[in-house]
Amino acid sequence: MMKHTLFAALSGLALLAGTTSALAENVVLRFSNWLPPTHPIITDMLEPWAADVAAATEGRVTLQILPALGAPGAHFDMVRNGVADIAFGVHGYTPERFKLTEMVELPFTSENAQVNSIANWRTYQQFFMDANEHDGTHMLGIWVPGSYQLFTRAGVASVEDLDGLRIRVPGATVEQIATELGMVSISSPLTEAYDQISRGIIDGMFQTYGTVLDFNMSEHMPVVITVPGGFAASSQFLVVSDAAWDRISPEDQAAIDALSGEAMASRFAAVWQAHNAEAIEELVAGGVTRIDLEGAELEAMQARLAPIWDQWIADASARGVDAEAAVAFYQEQLDTVAAELGVARD
Repeated sequence: MMKHTLFAALSGLALLAGTTSALAENVVLRFSNWLPPTHPIITDMLEPWAADVAAATEGRVTLQILPALGAPGAHFDMVRNGVADIAFGVHGYTPERFKLTEMVELPFTSENAQVNSIANWRTYQQFFMDANEHDGTHMLGIWVPGSYQLFTRAGVASVEDLDGLRIRVPGATVEQIATELGMVSISSPLTEAYDQISRGIIDGMFQTYGTVLDFNMSEHMPVVITVPGGFAASSQFLVVSDAAWDRISPEDQAAIDALSGEAMASRFAAVWQAHNAEAIEELVAGGVTRIDLEGAELEAMQARLAPIWDQWIADASARGVDAEAAVAFYQEQLDTVAAELGVARD
């Protein structure tokens, strides 16, 4: 039935080509969703954005949310290969593949999700987009859901207690950070995190406040160690396949692009920022102990993790980009965006 409908639509387009954009093909983008349907990414970000897309295109482009068609880390390839038309994903779930976007995962950047996301998008546009790490897809947006702080089981009272802890890591950068701090890395997607921490398979994880609250994990991780700007972050993306994008008229593509890029980065990150701010208060009120590193202890932590920045610069340079210039631009944009928004960078 779907094949016949698609054939009819395409045949109609061929007959009407060159007449008027009002007769452009209606396109339903199949979105593969591996998150809980009530997750804020779906309810507060994706669904409202999709509604705006439908309105901007006068109903010609709509989103169909489907149950997961594959594992979380497989979603970029699923889009590129046509299994799904559009998908949300986490760059860190496929370590080493998206080396350039790992920049935003580095430590001590910005704890404000909106500041970080806009600065990251501007840097991506200027330095990384032409490297084609997302070849085969049209990039709709990249954003950061706030910074990761270190949540652990009870009994951790200082940095010295971290040695030997088993820590879930979502990607290569966080794994490097865990190793530098003497912890044992266990790689897994977020969908497995609650099971791992509740069963004692891991002792903690680097995570955002909002996610710990959303997945009800604070009972098993009642301690959080924080640093200004965070220990790391998650680079997240929304892509549509080139094949699906090409089915959309140029006018509707322009309408979607206007709702994407920096607009999407700012919009989605604003949701995360508000959610994280509420989550901090709720977690502390619920009994989570917060240990803020500062002074000499913070300086020692920054020195321990400095080689991770150096390694990323070397790796990114090997992919043909001016990594040092990108980092300098990114740091400048963190301050610029914070000033534009009238908020603190950290």
